[in-house]
Amino acid sequence: MSNIAEGPFSIEAITSEDRQAVIDFLRQFFYRDEPLIIALDMTVDVKAMAKLEAYCNSLLDNGLACKAVSADGRLIGVILNGVKCKLDKHEDDTEDDTKFQHITKFLNKVDKEANFFCQYPNVCRALTIDIVAVDHKYRGKGVCKSLMDKARELALKNRCSMIYVECSSYFSAKAAEKLGFQCIYTLSYKDYLNDQGQPIFNPPPPHTQSKVYVLPLDNN
Repeated sequence: MSNIAEGPFSIEAITSEDRQAVIDFLRQFFYRDEPLIIALDMTVDVKAMAKLEAYCNSLLDNGLACKAVSADGRLIGVILNGVKCKLDKHEDDTEDDTKFQHITKFLNKVDKEANFFCQYPNVCRALTIDIVAVDHKYRGKGVCKSLMDKARELALKNRCSMIYVECSSYFSAKAAEKLGFQCIYTLSYKDYLNDQGQPIFNPPPPHTQSKVYVLPLDNN
């Protein structure tokens, strides 16, 4: 199903023609709200933001990215997904000397310590929800839920038996819990330290932890 009507908006696949609009949307509704980006004051680091945008662009090329569109054709939400497999290996970008590498190293640590495939040995493939962003005016109106429902549809279509999401935001964690996701790992920001023993991330409250959530899927 390529379109899902949900009241005053629809969920559609993101196409190559949407690329710049999606990046502009993320600049307005994701970069400014993401706790790790805020904690590093990363939006003023041109090179770091270029790395981040290259990463976001890579998520638009796998056929798993979707958008929410209002009845009058405006972009009001996006979800960028991926697929993780049991045999995948993670490697840090050794050429990245920007603030963005602090985020990638942190997320790799979270992923490694969550030890997802060991916790669920019967799972070989999982859909990862990498980025979700919703226009402030449309939050609380079911847009995030509809995007997540579409992610579930894509997971089943791509032979994934679980959905996996790392939530660095208090609000995204609460949204995952509301949608029935199970928390399998938590790391407090105050416990993630640099070589001097100081926290690397000090995001504003209520963001105090990064959590990993999963949602088992019925493939029948």
